[in-house]
Amino acid sequence: MSSALAGAIERARPRNDLGASSPFAGLRRRHAHTIDVVAQSVAATAPAGVLLIHPAAAFARSGSFAFLDIAITITLVVGVGLVIGMFARRIVSTGSLYTFAVRGLGSHAGLVTGAALGIGYLAVAMNTLTSGSTRLANILSGGDAPPWLVIALIAGFGAVIAFVVARGLRMSTRVLLVLESIAVVTVLCLSIAALSLTRWDVGLLIPRAPDVSLEAIITGVAFALIGFVGFESGAALGPETRRPFAAVPRAIMVSVGATGLVMLVGTAAQLSIVAERPGAASLASVTGLATLIDVIVAISFLACALAMTNAATRLVFAMSREGLMPAAFGRVSRRGVPAIGGVLLASAVTLVPVAILAWGGSRQDMRIVTSPASILGFVLAYALVCAAAPVFLARIGELTVRAVVLSVGPLAGLLCVLGFYLAATLRDNPAGLLWSVGILAAVVVAGSVRLARHPRVAARVGVHDWPTDADCIDGPART
Repeated sequence: MSSALAGAIERARPRNDLGASSPFAGLRRRHAHTIDVVAQSVAATAPAGVLLIHPAAAFARSGSFAFLDIAITITLVVGVGLVIGMFARRIVSTGSLYTFAVRGLGSHAGLVTGAALGIGYLAVAMNTLTSGSTRLANILSGGDAPPWLVIALIAGFGAVIAFVVARGLRMSTRVLLVLESIAVVTVLCLSIAALSLTRWDVGLLIPRAPDVSLEAIITGVAFALIGFVGFESGAALGPETRRPFAAVPRAIMVSVGATGLVMLVGTAAQLSIVAERPGAASLASVTGLATLIDVIVAISFLACALAMTNAATRLVFAMSREGLMPAAFGRVSRRGVPAIGGVLLASAVTLVPVAILAWGGSRQDMRIVTSPASILGFVLAYALVCAAAPVFLARIGELTVRAVVLSVGPLAGLLCVLGFYLAATLRDNPAGLLWSVGILAAVVVAGSVRLARHPRVAARVGVHDWPTDADCIDGPART
């Protein structure tokens, strides 16, 4: 066998039919590692920050079903991750879910997916940048921070995000890896300490009959899904990753598993606190480390803002190369980085909350729109990708019963969650929902007009990376 392989290699001729460049020419390709993709995906979910503020709110919504909600959500997200893996093993693009949806459902459905995903990335980036900066400002001022201090920190951290994104992929992912690792390890230690202090009372992990309510469970799942959105963002790094067809699907599932583990441990700790000390509401009240916890939440949220901006930069880079977005977003620096697009998006993420606060508004005023926009954007994008997978596989002749089951299950769950969430938001926050839907509709209409007026742009939508002569072992063939 070895001699046959050696003979085949010796007789092989260099290929000269791959072309000199890919649609993503100029981007620094094939230099990142699996750990970089994992760091991007994990940081985007902000597991440490979400864990410290999420479980108490989840218990308030679902009672003893909070832990079950987390388990159901993990199952749903794993299903979505497996569907994304079907595409990621066959297509590599910085457009990630946008490109996947185009390949399955066509340009207009893909446009909806891309618009929803982009709005979700930017909305979460604004939320987490503002929240992280506000927490640090409160620590520095010893209480409610003055608006000028919050604005200064938002502007400062926004500038750091712009610098890191513009410097390159590996710098941004390594920064994310360090920040989120510190945060996650600290939070896990605090959770285990809380479980020990409350004598491992996990009775509330078992759902109680009085709490049974289908609406409460589904609403709880929708709320728990907040802790996982962004896990797919590592797919946007495919063209820049070594062995992307293997690294990206693996990294996405690792990030889902890591985030799920952190959420399960944190929720168990929170429910243990509630069971043992009904008056206590959080890990801070049990451990007495409120300041440390605020710092950890702030670090996790700022890392999330960086990760979301990073993912949005790659998404608009793909759209720019297709002609849907201005050419500036598709330009790369000498480092092979879409630096201009990254700086522009980081500026937008920074300027929106700064403007709101400068005009006398509050973080909550911004969240009225950004919170429903993020959930609507991500859940809609995930649902469309699940719908696209069977169509895509059938088109390339690889559809199986297993693939249909893996796609339909998460799709049904996402549509159920989306329906309940929209109904609840329309009741509780109609203005925010209408603004979110309006922004999404405006972006989609603008893109549709662009597609209708420019057939060449419509023909390019959904471009993905492909091998070039330089990717061959012997390099470009010499003629």
